[in-house]
Amino acid sequence: MRLHMKRFSGTCLRLLMAVIFFMVLLDGAVDAAVITTDTVWQGEVKVSDDVLVPKGITLTIRPGTIVKVVAAESTKTDPEYLSPLTEITIRGTLKVEGTEKAPVVFAGEEKKTGSWAGIIVDTGTAAMQFLRISSAETAVTLLDGSLQMKHASLSGNRYGLVLQGKKAVAALENSTVSDNDYGTCIFQGAQMTTKATLIEKNRTRDSYTASPKAFDPGVRLELPQEGPVSRRYADAVAMGETVWQGRIEVSGLVRVPEGSRLIILPGTVIEFVRRDTNSDGIGENGLLIQGRLIAKGTREKPITFRSAEKDKQMGDWDSINIMNSAESQNLIEYCRIQDSYRGLHFHFSNVVLHNSVLSNNYRGVQFQESLVDMKGNWLIDNKSGVQGRDSDLSFTDNVLYNNYVGANFFRTTLSASGNMVMGSWREGWRIREGVSTLRENLIDGNRYGLMLADMFYGSYNGNSFTNNLETGLSLKNADNVEVNGNVMSRNGITGLSIQESQAMIKGNQITDNAERGIGVFSFDGIITENNLAGNGRYAIDMDGKTDIAAPFNWWGGDDPARVVLDRRTDPNRGSVLADNPSERPFSFTWPLANLPTDTTWRGTIGVTRNLAVPAGAELKIFPGTTVVFAPATTLLIKGRMIASGTPADKIRFTSRDKKGAEDWEGIQLEYATGSIVSHCILEYAAWGLHSHFTNLVVTDSLFTNNTGGIRFRSGPVEIRRSKFEKNSIGIRSYLGNAVIRENDIVGNETGIFVREKGGGLFITRNNLFKNSNYNIRVGDFNNEDVPARDNWWGTTEPLETIFDGRNEPGIGNVLFEPYLTAPVATGAGVKL
Repeated sequence: MRLHMKRFSGTCLRLLMAVIFFMVLLDGAVDAAVITTDTVWQGEVKVSDDVLVPKGITLTIRPGTIVKVVAAESTKTDPEYLSPLTEITIRGTLKVEGTEKAPVVFAGEEKKTGSWAGIIVDTGTAAMQFLRISSAETAVTLLDGSLQMKHASLSGNRYGLVLQGKKAVAALENSTVSDNDYGTCIFQGAQMTTKATLIEKNRTRDSYTASPKAFDPGVRLELPQEGPVSRRYADAVAMGETVWQGRIEVSGLVRVPEGSRLIILPGTVIEFVRRDTNSDGIGENGLLIQGRLIAKGTREKPITFRSAEKDKQMGDWDSINIMNSAESQNLIEYCRIQDSYRGLHFHFSNVVLHNSVLSNNYRGVQFQESLVDMKGNWLIDNKSGVQGRDSDLSFTDNVLYNNYVGANFFRTTLSASGNMVMGSWREGWRIREGVSTLRENLIDGNRYGLMLADMFYGSYNGNSFTNNLETGLSLKNADNVEVNGNVMSRNGITGLSIQESQAMIKGNQITDNAERGIGVFSFDGIITENNLAGNGRYAIDMDGKTDIAAPFNWWGGDDPARVVLDRRTDPNRGSVLADNPSERPFSFTWPLANLPTDTTWRGTIGVTRNLAVPAGAELKIFPGTTVVFAPATTLLIKGRMIASGTPADKIRFTSRDKKGAEDWEGIQLEYATGSIVSHCILEYAAWGLHSHFTNLVVTDSLFTNNTGGIRFRSGPVEIRRSKFEKNSIGIRSYLGNAVIRENDIVGNETGIFVREKGGGLFITRNNLFKNSNYNIRVGDFNNEDVPARDNWWGTTEPLETIFDGRNEPGIGNVLFEPYLTAPVATGAGVKL
C-alpha cells in the first residue's frame, strides 16, 4: 500500500510522501496511509496514525493479528477523516478472519478508554469474526454501510457499537457488548439484528435508539441551466483579468497568480473532470487563486462549481483554493459548490461567502489565518460543513444541516448569531480554544449539540440547544465562560454537561431533557436563577467529588433533594448546595425569532417579538405555564400547538402590560391540524385565537378582556366547556365548520358573530346571555340559516337578543327553536 498524500497549505498541492507498503504486512508499523491496493495485515501491527481503505480496496486481517493503535489526538484538518483521534476508516471492504483459537485483537496502545477512535465503516462493508476491540472511543461505527460481526467482544470502550443512517445494516451473532459506557447506539434509522448476542452490563446504557426529525433547510437558489461547453481548460495560468461565462470545463489546475483577477458572471457553470493519479479516491483538479476571485451570482442565476462526471461523487475534484490573498476581498456570493474534496479552501486571505450552497463535499469550507465573513449560506450533506483555525470569523444566519460534523473551529475569534446547526451525525458545533461569542443560534437534532473545549473565554447567550440525540451543550476544560439565557431542552440524555470548567451558569431554561438537566464532573463557578424542571431522572447529576454551588434555582416545584443526585445518595460524590430554591419559575424571554423544530415551553415564557412555528414542527406547552406577550406580538402556528393544561394548573396566555384588549395580537393558526387548546386562559389580545383552515379543539378554557375570543375560517373547529366574557366578540365564524357546545358565552358585547356561510355551524346547549349588543349576530353577507337549537338565552324571548334575517331581510335566520328554559350545567367553571 502507499502512504496517504498529505495536503499542505501554501501550495495546496498534494505531495506524495512515500509510495510503497508491503502487500502483506508482517509485524510492522503503519503510519498515516491511504491503502491503494488490496492489503493483508498479519502478526503485530502498530497503527501510529489514521488508516483509510477507499472504495474498491480490501483490507484483510489474518487470524491472531494484534493491532495496536497509538493515541494521537491532534488538530489535523484532512476532511476524509472523521475523528481527531487515530482511526481506521473503511470505505471499501474490511475482512477480519479471526478464529476461536487465534482471535484478532484491536486495542489502544495506552489501554485507556477512548485513546483511539475505533473502526469506522463509512459506506463500506465489514465482515468480522472472532475479534476483540477495546480502549476505543467507539469500537465500531457504521455509517450507511454494512456490518456482519460474529464471535466478537466489544469491551472497555466508551461506545461499543454506533450505527447511523438508513442504509446502515448490522448483524451481530454470538457476540458480547459489555463493560462500555454505552453498549449500542442506533441513530438516523439504522437497522440491527442480533442472534445469541449479549448487550449487557454497560455503565450508562445498554441500548439507545434515537433519530432527529427531518427538516427542510430551505434552499432557494435556482438550479443551473444546462448548455454547451463554451471553454475548456487543462493546467493553465489566468493572467490579468479573466472573465468566465457560460459553461466552463476544467481538466487540470487553473491558477490565478498574484495581481490577477478571475471574475465569474451570474449563471456560469464550472465543471471539473475527475483526475486521481494516486488512486486515493480524491480528485485533483481545481482552482488556485493567488490574486483575487469575484464570483457574484444571483438568486435566480447562481454560479455553480461541480463535478463534470455523469455519476457525480463526493471528492471528484479538489477545491477552490485561495492562498495569500489578503490585500483585497474575495467575494463568493450566490454560488453552488458541490462534489469536491474541500469546496472552498483558503489560507492567509480575506474572503466573503454569502448566500451560497455547499453540498456533497468532504468539507464545505476550510480556512486558516484568514479574515472571514460567512452569512446566509447553506452547508448541507457534507462530511464536514466548515472547519477553521487561527482566524477572525463573522458567522451569521447560516444553515448547517445533515453534515457528519457541522462546524469545527480552533483558536478562532468567532462572532456567531442567527445560525441553525441541525441534524449533524456527530458534533453540530465544536469550538476549541480561542475567543467566541454565540447568541441566538439554534443547535438542534445533532448527536452532540455544541462542544466547547480548552476555552479561556466565551460568551454563550440566548441560544437554543434542543432535541440533540445525546447532549445539548458540553463544557470541558473551559475557563471564564458565561452561559446565560439559553434553552437546553428535549435533549436525548443531558442538557448541559460540565467537566473541569469554571463558568457562570445563569438564567437558562434547562427543562425536559430525557435523563438529566445538568451533568457535572468537576466545576468551579455558580449555577443560579435557572429553571430546572421536568428533566427525566435528575435536575443535576453530581458525578464528581467537589461540592458545587447551585443556589436560587427553580426546581419545577420539587424539593431539590428529590431531583439532585449527590453525596446524599452516594458518599463518593460531592454535594449540590441548592440553597434558597425559588418557589416560582423565573421569567424566561424566548431567545429565538422562530420555533423551527419541536419545542416545549414550561414555567414563565416571555415573548418579545413575533414567533412562528412552521409546518412540521410542534409547540408543546406544559400545564401551569404562563406565556407573557409584549405589545403587538403574535404567535403564528403553521405546524401544531398542543397547549394542554389541567384544572389545577392552567396555561395562561397574557400580556406584559395588562392594560386591556389588543395589548398583544394573539395566537394565529394556519393549517395547524391537530392543535389543542385545553384548560387555558387567553386574555388582553386582539384575538385570543385566530384560526384558518385548522382542525382545532378548544375545551375548558377562558377567553376574557380580548377584542375577540376566537375567530375562525373553515375548520373543523370544536369549542366545548369554555367561557367567553368581557370580549367585544366572543366567537366569530367566517365560512366556518364548527361544533360550539356547552360553553358560557356571557357578558360580551356580541356573543357569536356569524359573518358569512353559517350553515356549517352547530351551536347547542350553550348559555348565551347578557351579551350587551346581541347573543348572536348574523352578518350582512350571510345568506344561510344558522343552527342554534337547545341553548339558554337568559330570557323567554330569544329573538330580542338575536340579529338575523328578521331584522334585516336576506341574511339568514338563527334557528333557535326549541330553546332551553334554564341554564345549562356546562362545566365551564374556568375563572381568572
